[in-house]
Amino acid sequence: MSSLSWMVSRTITQIFAPPKNPVQSLNVQAECATPARIQPQFEVLVRHLIYRFFHNELLASDDETKRVMLIAYCVGLPTLVVSLFMYPVYHAFPPAPYPRPFWPQVGDHYFYVMYSFLIMGAATVYEWDLLFPDVLDIFVLSILPISARRLFFARVLALAIFLALVLIGTSILGTLIFPIGAGLPSLSRHLFAHATAVTMSGTFTAATFLALQGILINTLGDRLFRRITPLLQGGSIMLLLAVLLLYPTLAHSLKPMLTSNIAAVRWFPPFWFLGVYERLLHGPSVQPIFRQLARTGSTALLLMLGAVLVTYPLAYRRRVRQLIEGAGRIDARGPATIPFHRLLHAALLRIPSQRAVFHFVSQTILRAPRQRVMLALYGGLALALTLSNMIVLHVDAGHLHASLLPYGIRTAVPIMALWTVTALTNTVSAPIDRRASWLFRALIGRPQPGHIAGVRLWITLWSLLITLATALILHALSAAAMRTPLVTATQLLIAIGSSLLLVDLRLFPVRTMPFTYLRASTFNDFPLMIVRYFIFFPFFVVIVVHQETWIEANLLHLLETVAFIVLAHLILLKAHAHTLEQTTLDLPPDEGDEFPLRLGLRDV
Repeated sequence: MSSLSWMVSRTITQIFAPPKNPVQSLNVQAECATPARIQPQFEVLVRHLIYRFFHNELLASDDETKRVMLIAYCVGLPTLVVSLFMYPVYHAFPPAPYPRPFWPQVGDHYFYVMYSFLIMGAATVYEWDLLFPDVLDIFVLSILPISARRLFFARVLALAIFLALVLIGTSILGTLIFPIGAGLPSLSRHLFAHATAVTMSGTFTAATFLALQGILINTLGDRLFRRITPLLQGGSIMLLLAVLLLYPTLAHSLKPMLTSNIAAVRWFPPFWFLGVYERLLHGPSVQPIFRQLARTGSTALLLMLGAVLVTYPLAYRRRVRQLIEGAGRIDARGPATIPFHRLLHAALLRIPSQRAVFHFVSQTILRAPRQRVMLALYGGLALALTLSNMIVLHVDAGHLHASLLPYGIRTAVPIMALWTVTALTNTVSAPIDRRASWLFRALIGRPQPGHIAGVRLWITLWSLLITLATALILHALSAAAMRTPLVTATQLLIAIGSSLLLVDLRLFPVRTMPFTYLRASTFNDFPLMIVRYFIFFPFFVVIVVHQETWIEANLLHLLETVAFIVLAHLILLKAHAHTLEQTTLDLPPDEGDEFPLRLGLRDV
């Protein structure tokens, strides 16, 4: 009975109680509302510039946020995965009778220092064209009521925040997990040593490329700087990837390299910050070589930061003046190329459509930052894979020697052929500015075999040039046993055949004009991309190298291979032409419902 009366009284109380959220007039609600914070002009500028670092034409896709997140995952996870795999090494099951030896620990530390060095360098090179103002900054931001000094400091702060985010995202997981998993006596000392060495390594690489670009902008003209930019990016990526691919060799040879009196070791930057790591971790009792390397690394970092402080403001001012005054157009058609073009027109480019597309690709492929960065990434990767698979380092009597492996020499041609064709086809397929791509559809409609033939011929010629040059250079460096006429003919045949057939296979699904089409998604087929590059690539190289020994057996095998390459090339060409005739107009996914009504003119 008491419970019933309690429930009745509670119900009556709730009915006659005042509402928790009384109805208020609009004026009262407006007075109670918290006014929105007005962002200062400088904060808006910094946010805008940071946004441009993560959302630009280098990341052009159907969903830029997904691409940015995918890149962040790929960059940040390796340190976590390596740290987890290191745990059993330091805590064996059952417990090991002795702790992990000193030099294997040094090899573990080298990975994190090297990885920070690599990623920060790659990020700086990747954002090469955004490190300084571009045309949009000058002709959009400069006409607003914003002082030039505020624009400069906003860019400096945005660049510092971007590099700090990359550095933290790259190293934070390894910094937290690896020292805990290693279980050394002093955890706080290990955390401090790890974080300091990794931060110094990444900061040094970013400062080096910033100082390099600042020096070049201050000393070279705009036209010459634009000409050498692709070479600088490709060479930088090659060196960074070579450091990564040489990690297994260097990690297992640290003791003989660092304990011997080799001058080259003291000029290898990742070793400098490895010395910082060991000096902070073990204190004054560490070996003398690590103290020397730590001093060199600290001095080099200070010098690079000083170079950035001096050159960046001067380069920023010079870059702004160059953009305002305008740069001359780079004409790739020099007098030396005229006879070559005439020969191409007479022998290969007889159809006007082929000739037009061929020169369109030649004049367009290096104009946009996205295409230059893609070529630099693929070119650097191809050279790094070739060198790491071919060169072996030896330490002998205090000297560092490099030798060439015969198997590595054989793999160089298929590696260069595959990655060259992949680089060129992917670069040509990447869009530049699709707002004017309707012009091709309005003028020619569906691309004809002649248009695709111009693209195929351009990619094939460059692939042949690179692979044949690789084969001839390695022929001069090979041992006498690999310079016989039959072996040389086999290498040249592999270069020509690989280039022809790989181009045919890569261009077989192409149905559009170059630089005009954006794929619907680049993430749903990510597992297929992994299979293509991590399974098909080594399988292709192994098969080609295995066939080389069969071809070199006798002249008949060489002739049979020539017949197979020619027959396969003709079949693929005929099949591709047939599919082009059967294909309807291939519109980009976001323009199929609007063409030809809008034609992209509203975005201009």
